[in-house]
Amino acid sequence: MQLERIRLKTFGCFQQRDFELHDGINLIFGPNFSGKSTLVNAIFFTLTGKPIVPRVDTSAIKNAKAYSGTAGLQFIVDDERYQLYRATGKRIQLRSEKNGAWQILFDENRVRVTETLLQERFGIMHEQLALTTFLREGEIFEFLARQSASRRDILHTLLGIDRLIEVRERFIDTRRIAKREQGRIRAHQNSLRFSAQNVDQAEIERIEKKLKGLETAYGAETGDTALIAEWLQHRERLQKRLDTLTREQNEALSGFNGIAHLREMITKIETGIQEAAGLEKKREELIQQIGSFESQIAALTHVCNTLRTLIENDEQHCPTCYQQVEREVVQQIIDEKESEKSQLCTELDTYKQSLDTETENLKSRRELEQRLQTFRGLLTRFEQCSGEIAEIQSELRDLTTRLTERGIQKGKELPSETPVGLDKGKLKAQIAQERKRLDQLKQQEAVRLDRLGALQRVNRDATKVEKTLLSLELACAGVDKTIETLQRQILKPAEEELHHWLEKMELFGQTRIDLQRQHLLPSLTIDGVDRSLMLLSGSEKMFLYLCFKIALAKVLGNPGFFVFDDPTLHLDEERKALMVDFICQLAEEHQVVVTSYDEDVRKGLEGAHLIEMKHNV
Repeated sequence: MQLERIRLKTFGCFQQRDFELHDGINLIFGPNFSGKSTLVNAIFFTLTGKPIVPRVDTSAIKNAKAYSGTAGLQFIVDDERYQLYRATGKRIQLRSEKNGAWQILFDENRVRVTETLLQERFGIMHEQLALTTFLREGEIFEFLARQSASRRDILHTLLGIDRLIEVRERFIDTRRIAKREQGRIRAHQNSLRFSAQNVDQAEIERIEKKLKGLETAYGAETGDTALIAEWLQHRERLQKRLDTLTREQNEALSGFNGIAHLREMITKIETGIQEAAGLEKKREELIQQIGSFESQIAALTHVCNTLRTLIENDEQHCPTCYQQVEREVVQQIIDEKESEKSQLCTELDTYKQSLDTETENLKSRRELEQRLQTFRGLLTRFEQCSGEIAEIQSELRDLTTRLTERGIQKGKELPSETPVGLDKGKLKAQIAQERKRLDQLKQQEAVRLDRLGALQRVNRDATKVEKTLLSLELACAGVDKTIETLQRQILKPAEEELHHWLEKMELFGQTRIDLQRQHLLPSLTIDGVDRSLMLLSGSEKMFLYLCFKIALAKVLGNPGFFVFDDPTLHLDEERKALMVDFICQLAEEHQVVVTSYDEDVRKGLEGAHLIEMKHNV
């Protein structure tokens, strides 16, 4: 990107004015308060939509007498000429030159849309331009005064690592949910633990064999009539039990079209609960934000009340600072505080509405969890009944086969020739006892099979959760590896470029800086000795920081120009000459815009495109 023209309208101290820029070095020269920094701010604001000074509102950079201010840039990218205009009212317009005429590419006031378009088309990013392309007054000292964690955050933003960290946080949240699910499944597994050895089946076979022998003996003594009577009674008991289980099954499916419908409802509820994950955390965040807003509102209310008391008491001097009270100024402060309070109250109402919504969502999710527990109980009961019904149906088929072999069809009466007076009570009691024992064992076996099936299902769920946890662990490790690779791929070349410029400037001896380990310039090694940056002189810090900017700009992709606002401030004569030489070397590859009021800089940059500034603009 090569800058060609700056266009201003009611921006800063300028009413309406254009400034031409050339390739190479552009020197904006003039005394203090002549508008040099305004031009630097105009370039930065046009590209990013923000003032170059952090935490300053855009309304502060417009002309004080105007409702809105506009800054524009004309520049060339890939042999195509563009004009970009941005108003302090957040409206932005991009034009492109086609066949000698300007046509509008977009005209928007939606900030996110325009910033996305500019980033996609020109690669313009606020943090990257601020740290690599522009040098504002006092920037170096603010940067070095940051905590290492804050410098690390800047690095993450520049490299796009912040988005990777957001992805990793989502993986971690999901992993936390999966671990809770794993704990629940393990507790369920422990509750289903039992001996896998099938001791009942052998006993069932033994009793069935014994019972068959007893029934044969009983039939031999009493004739087929008594044996058939026993079989018919047993079939009646089984049929009653079958009817009871069938009724319980129907009750379990009451309100559903079938077992498939019940399973479908359980799946839908489980999906709904998973989608509602994180509601507690979101609600807690809203509660904290509401508490913060309420504290701020209470503080502003106290301030307003105190100031009103000061005005209403007709005090001539402030009781705290003893300065004369200017009622108009105090009233203006009260109005500003009330306006801020009103805005906070509006935001508080919005957050309270969001809290009510999230509370209702959480209540709905808990109701879903209760319904899910109820439906799972119904499904478990249905499956238990199904297992027992299958056992009873199998036994009924066996009895029916026996009765059919003796000519007794279903619904047919028992023959009337039942022997009378034959006493085989002891044998009959033994048969009844063995049959009761057989029924108990079959019920226990049905329960065991049901528990076994439930345990197998839980084991499958545990396997799925373990696979999910492993996948999340691998995903987190992959993101961490990507972050490490990005840092290594970006910061290692940046270190080499930084050392190249330090050697070129001949500022120190043998200097080494580990950008990755030290989170962007907290210290450096000079001739094998660690030395804090805070112990360097102001000029040494300035040159080191400039070299750092150039190194990062080269690795991250410089837009094609650099803007330095008064870079020789606080430098002695020798350092000024070194700075001029530095700018000249930089201009061999890039367009450079420099502001200064120093005649030595003007002489040193002789031949540069000069933009002279005066007090009366």
